[in-house]
Amino acid sequence: MQSHIKIKFHFKCIIGILDFERRKKQKIIIKLKAKANEFLNYAEVITKIKKWYKKEEFY
Repeated sequence: MQSHIKIKFHFKCIIGILDFERRKKQKIIIKLKAKANEFLNYAEVITKIKKWYKKEEFY
């Protein structure tokens, strides 16, 4: 059975190129649509996305 999910969530992390942009965490809004051939745990998907963004600190 194929699963279809839509998730919208937000959190704060460090992003930006200039120093002043990187001093304060900024709000990130994620809208995700996914299909899977098995059950997806929404909480696990969100947790993994947040960890990845916070670890990378995008420039």
